[in-house]
Parts: sequence; structure tokens; C-alpha cells
Amino acid sequence: MDDNKILFVDLDGTLIKEDLSNLAFIHYLKKNPLNTLYHLIVFLFKGKTYLKEIISRDFKVPFESLTFNKGALDYVREIKNRHRVVYLISGSHQILVKQIDSHLKIFFESFGTQDNFNMVGSNKVKFINEKLNIRDFDYFGNSRKDLPIWKYCRRIIYTNVSKSLRNIIDSSGLSKIEIKEDFN
Repeated sequence: MDDNKILFVDLDGTLIKEDLSNLAFIHYLKKNPLNTLYHLIVFLFKGKTYLKEIISRDFKVPFESLTFNKGALDYVREIKNRHRVVYLISGSHQILVKQIDSHLKIFFESFGTQDNFNMVGSNKVKFINEKLNIRDFDYFGNSRKDLPIWKYCRRIIYTNVSKSLRNIIDSSGLSKIEIKEDFN
């Protein structure tokens, strides 16, 4: 195992069972139903990054009610203890990702959606390659949206995947590690 590689870790569905953008949206909808309607109309013109920022601005992550994946957290801590650089990267807005990063205190840095850049799928690869100038990395994720990222990494690390996604991973021919999910 090459321990010099950088590890990027997904958040929603990987480290936590929930999707923070969904939680923020529900919170915003309950608090501001009429504003939500207005912002949904504006979203049609400005896109997902606009809506993610609006719903995230006043949302405080409810750490006490999140379902953390103990298996994934233990793996990340183990990797960090080997003096590897570990980044948190998520499609949730940077406002929310930063809250998780500050709470867990295990990441070198964290990155989320912001400034009209939706940090999902191939955009994650683009960000990692072009903005961070990193080409040799491992990626830890859980969804089909992670498939474009896994194409560019040396090792697929996964948890909490569907049977169909597991079949795709198994047939990829890439090195892989499964981390058993342990949501508590």
C-alpha cells in the first residue's frame, strides 16, 4: 500500500448517513416557506450553487442528530495517523462542509460547493487536478456521482454502496478497499 497518496473523502452518505443540503433545504423551507418558493424560481435561472448557498447561510449543522459512519471515521483517522494528508470534499455548500470540518478536526482542509462551482462528480476531479494541482490520490465515496472521480484515482475506497454500484466497482479493474459502514 502506497501511504504517500493524498486521500479525498466525501461527506454525504460516506461520513454521515444524511445529505446536508437536504437537511438545510428542509430547515429553510420550514423557516421561510414563501422565500423558498421565490428562491426555487430564481434557482431555475441561477442553478444549484445559488440555491445551495441560500439554504446554507443560516443553517447550523445539527451534530447531535447526525448519523456518523463510525467505520468511515475510524478509517480516516487511521489514515491520518499514518501522516497522510486527508481532505474533506463535498457537494454540500462550503458553509456546511466547514462546520463539519471544524467539528471533526481530522482534515487538512475542506472543500465544498461555492462560487458557482458545484463540487460533485467530474467537477471534483477538475478541482483536484486544476485548482489543487493533485493527480495522484485516493478517493473515499459511496455513490454513482463518485464514478467519474474513481476513474482518475489509483484506489477506490468505498462504503455504504448499493449492490449495483458494488458490481460496477468490482468490474472496474481498479484497486479497491471496502470500508464496512457502521452508522450510529
